Amino acid sequence: MANVEDEHALSRRAFLRGAVGGAALLALAPWRFAAGQGGTPRDLIVVSNNGGASVTVIDPSSLEVLATVPLAGAFSFPATRWDPERDLIWSGFSESGAVDAFRLSSGRRVAHVSTGSRQNYTELTPDGAALLVAVRDHDRLLRVDADPGSPGFGTVQASLELPPGSQPCDVTVRSTGDFAYLPDRGRDTVTTVDVGAFRVASQVGVERTSGRGPLEPYMATVSPTGNVLFVENAVVPGGSATGSESIFDVSDPTRPREVARLSVSDGLGHMPLTSEITPDGRYGMVICRASDEVSVVDTQALEVVAKVPFPSGSQPVAGTFLYGGDAGSTMFVPLPGRDAVAAIEVPGFRVRRLIPVGPRPVGVVFLRAPLPDRPRVRAELGAALADGRTFPVDCPDPCCGPV
Repeated sequence: MANVEDEHALSRRAFLRGAVGGAALLALAPWRFAAGQGGTPRDLIVVSNNGGASVTVIDPSSLEVLATVPLAGAFSFPATRWDPERDLIWSGFSESGAVDAFRLSSGRRVAHVSTGSRQNYTELTPDGAALLVAVRDHDRLLRVDADPGSPGFGTVQASLELPPGSQPCDVTVRSTGDFAYLPDRGRDTVTTVDVGAFRVASQVGVERTSGRGPLEPYMATVSPTGNVLFVENAVVPGGSATGSESIFDVSDPTRPREVARLSVSDGLGHMPLTSEITPDGRYGMVICRASDEVSVVDTQALEVVAKVPFPSGSQPVAGTFLYGGDAGSTMFVPLPGRDAVAAIEVPGFRVRRLIPVGPRPVGVVFLRAPLPDRPRVRAELGAALADGRTFPVDCPDPCCGPV
């Protein structure tokens, strides 16, 4: 089933079951709003509450909560490219082994792409025409039709086999749309893909520190200006106990060259999980889960220049910026251990406000869309804000379990 428009309202049972398959990776695809559909588009920050099968919608200017509404899925980790006028969220973590798409306006699933993998990492091409899907369990990259106006919406257009054992654990696309980068967790490599030709252009190794075990590069973000690529290296038994950040020069897009490796000795936080680079390309904002902070890296000096601390036990896992006229002036980071979202002033690098949201927020996106015109969820916001949350051992949530 590739294109599914669920005409039935989200049932109470489906709502109470929670997010399908837990957390998901996301990207946003184009949907132009028809006249009379939900009112006038406006800037919105949309937060996925993994503990409540819902999303909390925030006004990015006033930092006030506007609504909490049901969503038939959950999403986690950020997408870095999207058209500002969309009403579609692609989610790629699912027990069923698929990528699903949901509409914010209705909360319904509208597309389903089987992959056979529980972990699928997604990113849009800048023109919004295609969704790239790194299928970790099958060493494969898919190109999916992401245009809702296309007869083939939600179908696989092409499949690219990667070297066996690659385990691609993310995908990030240059703002020019010509090349994509995949960190290969299983091979300690970074693969460059020619998006137009849909073929591997190169594969370079991420060198291990002398005497250390595997690095397991597992998240990547290419700068909007196209000059650097940030790659997060995992906390690995026999390897680094705190993780590290590799920075590649990609001024020659097919020949990534590592120019810096940052660790705790350089001021980086513990367990760098993912990163966002400011729209002007000046700063890399590295989200460090174990030390409850964002480490700020100057992309010119290639050094940590600031830290933004969160309350103990916050366990941040994702983030996105405000876009539009004040692009990059605020970064929003969900804190699943505190049921809140931190609004970070950039470049002041301080928390402007902790915004109470629903339970275990794990994903966040920026949309320019109408406020959803549908029933609200009666949810307690910020339940763990004051005291924090104690997670069980081996918790499956991305906020507390293994990554």
